[in-house]
Amino acid sequence: MQQKITLTNVIDMHVHTAPDICQRTYNDLELTDAAVHTGARAIVIKGHHCSTVTRAALCNTYNRIAFESNAFVMYGGLVLNYETGGLNPKAVQTALEMGAKVIWLPTVDAENDCRKRGRSGGIRMTNDRGVLLPELRSIFTLIKDYDAILATGHISPEEIRCVVDSARNIGVQKIVITHPEYWVVDMNLEIQKELISDYNVILERCFMQPLKSGRWISNAERNLDVIRKLGAESTILSTDCGSPATPSWEESMRQYLQFMVDHNISQKDLRSMTKTTPARLLGLVDTLE
Repeated sequence: MQQKITLTNVIDMHVHTAPDICQRTYNDLELTDAAVHTGARAIVIKGHHCSTVTRAALCNTYNRIAFESNAFVMYGGLVLNYETGGLNPKAVQTALEMGAKVIWLPTVDAENDCRKRGRSGGIRMTNDRGVLLPELRSIFTLIKDYDAILATGHISPEEIRCVVDSARNIGVQKIVITHPEYWVVDMNLEIQKELISDYNVILERCFMQPLKSGRWISNAERNLDVIRKLGAESTILSTDCGSPATPSWEESMRQYLQFMVDHNISQKDLRSMTKTTPARLLGLVDTLE
């Protein structure tokens, strides 16, 4: 008999919503509705082109007005693409002061992303001598001071090594490697293993992956294999959903978790990847109990 999956107390740290410059399945308030109705604990909304901090705050106000008392919280963050000034410490400081939980390094404007898509330019992490840019040290210091999460975005595996080493030396405690399985990042297993053993990073395994053609595929089978090899304790499961080509958020998460259960991932490991570890990253102590 197939075990029934519920989303009670689930945390998803990577969901895209409207308003955006491309079409999204849900707007912020519709995602709030879905999360409250399924009993989720928290979601982090991500936008490639703007801060989502104020949008998350409005979601939480809406939640208090529209629904009876519940535990759900929406969080926002900032992606360091061109629209926010790239590697902009002032923008980071403002976002953190307003409650940002995650600061993502460049995504669609990262030099690595541009190169993989056949575009020139893009935001680099290092100078021509391979030395980390000084703006990043300022950004890492801010992330450390606010106990926020540094996420690596779409930068290359080589840049990720450099970034993680510097951030750890500065004192950043919470580092998430953003979807290492994504074709733009394409981080091999050995580098992932080294980052876990040397820096104790968390690896985000996303359910959905956009392809060059505009289509989407499921990463579930590939991620299952890596989780078995590297362990659940260094992993969080996120959906990265939001495109109309993908299932709704709640259906995406259900399918992802159902796949893991059907392939003998234990309830203990599932709890670690969808509740305990993301709760620790977000500072949700009650979810750890």
